[in-house]
Amino acid sequence: MEKDRLWTGDVNEAVVEEWKDETSPFERVKEVLLSTTSFHYAGTIAERARVSEPSARKHLRTLADSGFAATENTGQGTRFKRSSESIAMERIKELHTELTRDELIAGIQSLKSQIQAYQDEYDVTNPDDLALELEPADDGWEIISQWQAIEENLDLAQAALSLYDFDPDRGSSDEAGSSDRSKGAFAEDIDGLSA
Repeated sequence: MEKDRLWTGDVNEAVVEEWKDETSPFERVKEVLLSTTSFHYAGTIAERARVSEPSARKHLRTLADSGFAATENTGQGTRFKRSSESIAMERIKELHTELTRDELIAGIQSLKSQIQAYQDEYDVTNPDDLALELEPADDGWEIISQWQAIEENLDLAQAALSLYDFDPDRGSSDEAGSSDRSKGAFAEDIDGLSA
């Protein structure tokens, strides 16, 4: 009976090979791009995505044209990173998928209550106004970043909520409805919950 042989390969290289076998070059470039938070040249992204530099450049241009990549032109070429729009859309999609309409409404109400509490406590309307009021030694500087995060989360939650009413085919229909179809779903005010 033959003894069981132990595998002596490199697990990291095995995972990379499996990734290459299961994905297209475009998918790998997109996956690398979506984890790229600072600008890089196509060569760096190509190396991480295990594709040639010309292939990476072609796919990165496609991703930039579709809004997934932000670009920065330098004297040495174009650098790429994920776009802030793609991050926002991914977060909106996650919220819309994971939360019910009622959960989103409750979350929006909670976020608005937190903002109102900051406005009442500091007697200002937004975090920028608070920054103008504070002295360097004052408590409250931490509140500014918290408040900004709450406002960002509110925007994302409202966008996710609006997707419940979004019908991409509504504008192309010849049927006339009773509701006002001159505004998109993102412009609708759900029970006074818009910003």
